[in-house]
Amino acid sequence: MKKVVRSVARFLLWIVTGAVPFVIAACYGVMYSFSRSGRVVDAVTHQGIEGIQVTCRIGGMSGSVTSSWTDGNFLLDYDQPCDEVQFVDVDGAANGSYQATTVPFPASGDLLVEMTPEP
Repeated sequence: MKKVVRSVARFLLWIVTGAVPFVIAACYGVMYSFSRSGRVVDAVTHQGIEGIQVTCRIGGMSGSVTSSWTDGNFLLDYDQPCDEVQFVDVDGAANGSYQATTVPFPASGDLLVEMTPEP
């Protein structure tokens, strides 16, 4: 009888531990495979810009999206390498107005992007 109980307990434990990753993914989403950090700065003053939308573009389609923090730094998480990265000022005049820019995705290293102020 103890062998049967032990076997059933092991089977149930196997089921529960096998299902946990699926439950986590369903609740919180799939974890990203890669991340790239960088900084967005004003082309004139070289100060960090807050509130810039950073978008990973793959085959002309938008992928992962994040925004720059107060100091202009950002962290972009993505599943597959981007073809290019697009930077758009989405907060209007709140932190100054800047022209949108798109840069090729570098093979390695952090991104440093200078955005030109709107005239």
